[in-house]
Amino acid sequence: MIYLNLLCRGLLGAVFLIAFGGKVRSPAALRAFAGSLADLGWLSARLRPAAVVGLLVVEGATVLLVVWPGTAAAGFAAAFALLVVFVLGVGLSMRRGERVRCLCFGADRGPMGVSDVVRNLVLAAVAALGFGSSLAGGTAVAGGAIAAVAGGVAAGVVATRWDDLRFLLSA
Repeated sequence: MIYLNLLCRGLLGAVFLIAFGGKVRSPAALRAFAGSLADLGWLSARLRPAAVVGLLVVEGATVLLVVWPGTAAAGFAAAFALLVVFVLGVGLSMRRGERVRCLCFGADRGPMGVSDVVRNLVLAAVAALGFGSSLAGGTAVAGGAIAAVAGGVAAGVVATRWDDLRFLLSA
């Protein structure tokens, strides 16, 4: 279970670090992300600044929490909660017929859709697996630990390029 835990920590750490970094890499990127929230018909203009700050705080905290063994379970719980909010938010927007742009990782990937919901559901499952594996404990051999974390990071990078992968597979 320790290797599953390390893989999940690497995966979610990479995903949330890339998401956080993509939004704060420049003032223009942060403004673009904040502006994309205007497309959400259910989020008032008054609440948008707080939503931007809150999201950045939770994403950044999630990265820090999943990195450290003693706080990984809390990080997985935060990741799971945030991903469920994303699934519900995208689903609600789609149901209302809103064309919300995805700036999840700092770049405009076009309107969000079913593939974003699927990606976030898969990531939520990873968070649940990670949480469960955190409860099991265990010790790891250095080589196995490095392989598990590296595999998780690689999978996390693939998850952040989900739209590109979807495009390639649909062509």
